[in-house]
Amino acid sequence: MEIMWHESLETGVEKIDSQHKEIFARISTLISADIENMKAEDREVALHKLLRFLGGYVIDHFKTEEEFMTKAHYPEYDEHKKEHMEFLKSYSSLVRMFEKEGATDLIVTATQNQAVDWLIKHIKGTDQKVTAFLKSKK
Repeated sequence: MEIMWHESLETGVEKIDSQHKEIFARISTLISADIENMKAEDREVALHKLLRFLGGYVIDHFKTEEEFMTKAHYPEYDEHKKEHMEFLKSYSSLVRMFEKEGATDLIVTATQNQAVDWLIKHIKGTDQKVTAFLKSKK
């Protein structure tokens, strides 16, 4: 699986785009490191590092988006925030699996797939809709 930032993911809001790019870069680093073929201890460290990053940075990113929406009185704020909460719930499940089972192939693949698939779908759908609204308010 490959994850690369491309123009179709841009929202046009610099702060949000730069945060999205950072998330893509971190996930890409894990994927390009060929984690499936790492020694067990290196794999544990790499996955733990990504999960820690996602847990902190993504929460901050969601707060940023939610602040933009609140300030602009975005009419679909509740639905957007619900998507954020669903991601955090899935993320918490992955963390619990990792803590219980370690960096198994299943958890590595699930983390990559969940982060990549959700992120692309969320950006192309929900985030671009929000930023179009934000731009129309200026």
